[in-house]
Amino acid sequence: MDPSHIVAYANFSCEIRIIQARNVEFIKSTKNLFARLYVPTGNHKRIQLNTKNVWDKSFNLDCSCPQEFLENLNEQSLVLELRQRKMWGSQLIGKGEIPWKVILESQNMELKKWLKMDLMSGSDYKEVMLTTPEVEVEIKVKVTSVAEMEKQNKKRFNNWNECGCKNGHDHNAWCNAEDCDMFALGAALEAF
Repeated sequence: MDPSHIVAYANFSCEIRIIQARNVEFIKSTKNLFARLYVPTGNHKRIQLNTKNVWDKSFNLDCSCPQEFLENLNEQSLVLELRQRKMWGSQLIGKGEIPWKVILESQNMELKKWLKMDLMSGSDYKEVMLTTPEVEVEIKVKVTSVAEMEKQNKKRFNNWNECGCKNGHDHNAWCNAEDCDMFALGAALEAF
């Protein structure tokens, strides 16, 4: 197989937290406010995530992705919409974007900021707005190569196989592999 066709994968872990909203007093019923996030997935597609309300909600996304996805992510943005629930659906009040490049280049790939919402034309609130609504967000990203993940898992599993016997694991001591299996089965049954 040609090595140039081997795709390198990475584990992409992202925590997005909507902390609070401010300057939303002009909205008649703030209990009906919620945030909608659009996270790009590649090939001009995106995931839509909705909160129940705007305050103190978080999302965790974990996936394996090709390195190419991470490189393309730098050219895209995380989109956050401030919306209000209506009898039939919802109304878009404001919209803000954070370029992924800013997130990925921030210290430790962590970003906490107040995101200003651009009010949308046609919004019932554009005329009565005195201050721009803002949403405080916190985003933490962790990218781990598959090779690094396998190395960490191998360390974890190696420690699991070491039973701590005086003569070492499975060396005709009182504790052998079959005994370890029985201990594991007993512990599993105790859980029920």
